[in-house]
Amino acid sequence: MDIFLLRSQSRYNSSMKYFTFIDRDSFHYSRSKIWETVLHIQAWPTWWKHVVSVTLHTEEKVSESSKIECLFSLFHFIDLQFKIQIICLKKPYYASFNISGDFTGQGRWILKEDQFQTSSTFYLHLQTRHKLLCFIAYFPFGKRLIEYSHRRVMLEGKKMILQRLSIENA
Repeated sequence: MDIFLLRSQSRYNSSMKYFTFIDRDSFHYSRSKIWETVLHIQAWPTWWKHVVSVTLHTEEKVSESSKIECLFSLFHFIDLQFKIQIICLKKPYYASFNISGDFTGQGRWILKEDQFQTSSTFYLHLQTRHKLLCFIAYFPFGKRLIEYSHRRVMLEGKKMILQRLSIENA
């Protein structure tokens, strides 16, 4: 899994911190299987340890204009609450969304399939006023700690996606 922290910017006397993450990965499963596993968001808390709760406020399945409330836990002492609103959904290869709450910003998820594997690229452009995260980001090591935390959450997600897909194919 390649994770790039493209931009982390702190402005003098500003309480807002900006981050851009790009997560690239590949899977030896079909694009549609990965899509269905990830978009079954109500199940996230049962298999993704950093997800405390997820609530889908529209239909039973994620669709365009879906509104989703999430609570993630980082480092066992930072809880992040945010809402996701799906802007565009093109099954099974593209999703774009807006985020509000402890993080605000936009994201995109793109799946590309060739004959041997599926590549996944996840873009997040975020800003936060979360006091503890802003405090951590103020220090030189803080940006690396936030990047590490993001990487940890995403790696755990990938590990559990692979585990779920291997169980389904057994």
